[in-house]
Amino acid sequence: MTKPDDAERQVTWVWLGLVVLTLGSAWLGESASSAGVVAAVVALIVAAKGLLVIRHYMGLAEPGSRLRLAMRLYFVVMPGLILLAGSLA
Repeated sequence: MTKPDDAERQVTWVWLGLVVLTLGSAWLGESASSAGVVAAVVALIVAAKGLLVIRHYMGLAEPGSRLRLAMRLYFVVMPGLILLAGSLA
């Protein structure tokens, strides 16, 4: 059996972090918090998960990529829309 290297360990920790954020989102969705609070937390979780996926799983860690810019903009716009929807609820 081979010993995992640092890159494998890092990817595993990122994956576990994504799982925890996903479970936290599910728990939050079942809570009786106000819509504004839920929208703010969900927006933060969406942004955090998106940035983690971009950096660690899509291979877009290097600056200068148009796809990286497009994905980062997506994960700025979507949380903004979630916040807007939460404020209108």
